[in-house]
Amino acid sequence: MSSACARFVALLLAIASGYVAGPETTLAQDVEPRALLPAPVGTNAVGAAFSGSFGDVLLDKTLPVEDLDGAIIGLAPSYTRYFNTFGVTTRLTATVPLVTGSWDGAVQADPTTPVDTTVDRTGFGDGVLNATVFLVGAPAMTPQEFRDYRAKTVVGFNLRVKVPIGQYDPSKLINLGSNRWQVAPALALSQWIGNLSLEAYALAWLFSDNDALLGDNVLSQAPLYAFQFNVGYNFNRNLWLSAGVRQTVGGRTTLNGVERDDPTRNTRLGIVIGLPLAPQHTLKLAGTTGLWTTAGNDFNTLVAQWVYIW
Repeated sequence: MSSACARFVALLLAIASGYVAGPETTLAQDVEPRALLPAPVGTNAVGAAFSGSFGDVLLDKTLPVEDLDGAIIGLAPSYTRYFNTFGVTTRLTATVPLVTGSWDGAVQADPTTPVDTTVDRTGFGDGVLNATVFLVGAPAMTPQEFRDYRAKTVVGFNLRVKVPIGQYDPSKLINLGSNRWQVAPALALSQWIGNLSLEAYALAWLFSDNDALLGDNVLSQAPLYAFQFNVGYNFNRNLWLSAGVRQTVGGRTTLNGVERDDPTRNTRLGIVIGLPLAPQHTLKLAGTTGLWTTAGNDFNTLVAQWVYIW
């Protein structure tokens, strides 16, 4: 393969893969229930989520690549605290994932000569800051007040920011960091009917440009919109089950000012169970899969998350 051809193929692959920014890129489109779960002011939580995504992870099927098989494994420690903000509950969470990934595929320099390619990466992914303000139905509460609290209708505003601190090398095709800021404002609604919960979310991912894609190429991305609905049931306060579906649309990319025909249209299904381990310790097990996907999202994800609350 000539150097010019190799660079062109690599550039196309990097655009289609979204530069594979670790599990946050993959899991950002997965189903996440109970985002509007309040707690007493002053509550702290530390956690560690172990996740794995396997399959055709973030690859454009129109590119000259065959038989892609990818695996992304991540360990994401997190810290959460609940605050009183003008009488309502506010939750702040910070996460920095440690990621390892491997991708295998056949790059075709011409129609008759596929070249097997394997890529491995290990390092830190982009950090995530997540803020939720409970606008309706979850006033700031003391631990004593929270014991008698029963959620009914809860409305919240969420802002998620991905900070580009992950491993990134402009000369590499696949990186664990994205080299761009990503911001996602969201509105969420949760309705409780006894032990049954109904949840709906709408959000938009907004992206800054990556101006160092395989050198000095500039990649821009239009907003990516997501809509989600979850149904859950509490067997008791710490044992619960939830199932949800998430639809994402948009996100068309532009390379060096030239728009590409690659909008995202994906539907994913997820099931999550919360298990009490011991006083102040919980375990969350989750699995998600693609029901209907465009290129690059036909993958399965498994997550196990431990949380300690005090």
